[in-house]
Amino acid sequence: MKNIIRVVLIEDDPDWLSIMENIIGKEEDMMLVGCAQTQEEGKTLSHALSNIDIFLVDINLSGANLDGIYTALELKRSKTSKVIMLTSLSDEEVIQQAFTAGATNYILKKDAARIPEIIRSTYHTETNPVEVLLKDYRRMKTEEQLKDLTNAERAVYQLMEKGLSRSEIQEKLVKSSNTIKNQIQSILKKLSVSDVKAAINKARSGGLR
Repeated sequence: MKNIIRVVLIEDDPDWLSIMENIIGKEEDMMLVGCAQTQEEGKTLSHALSNIDIFLVDINLSGANLDGIYTALELKRSKTSKVIMLTSLSDEEVIQQAFTAGATNYILKKDAARIPEIIRSTYHTETNPVEVLLKDYRRMKTEEQLKDLTNAERAVYQLMEKGLSRSEIQEKLVKSSNTIKNQIQSILKKLSVSDVKAAINKARSGGLR
C-alpha cells in the first residue's frame, strides 16, 4: 500500500479553501488532514498535528501583507515538513523571499489543477531550497531577457541554443533564408548583442553575459 501524503492547507479565502479541499480530496495518495485561515491558526495546527508531510500555504493570508511567507518561516523552524507556497503573484522578489523563508516549491493559483502533481513531486523529491531558489531565479532572469521576442523569434532562438546552424533552422522551421536571417538579426538587436553566441550567453546568464 502506498504512503498517504498528509497535507495541511493554510488559506484565508473560503472559496479557495473549498477548491483545494475538492482537488486534494479526489487524490487517492494524499489526504487533507487540517485547514487554517491565519498565521496563528496555522502555527497552532502545526503543533497539534503530527506527521505532516506538506504544508500548502497562501502567500497572502491577510490582505496583501505577504504574511504567508512569515508563516512558512515559522513552520520551517519547528517542523521538517515541506512547504509549498500558493500564490496569485509571479513577482520574482516575492518568490525569492518565499524560498528564503524555507519553501520548497510554489504554485500559481491559476495553475490550481497542477496542485496534486506539485504536491506529489515535492513529497517524493529530496530538494535543497537554496538550489531551487537559484535555479528558479536563473530561469526567471533568462525569461526576462527573452520576454520581448515574438513567438516566431522564440522558436528560432530555441534552435540557436541547441546549436543548429542558420540553414538547419531554415529547414527545421520551413522558412526562407531571408526570413530566418531577419529574425536572427531582430533577436540580436533585442538582446543588444552582436552575434548568436553572445545572445545565448546573455540569455543563459540572465543578462550578466
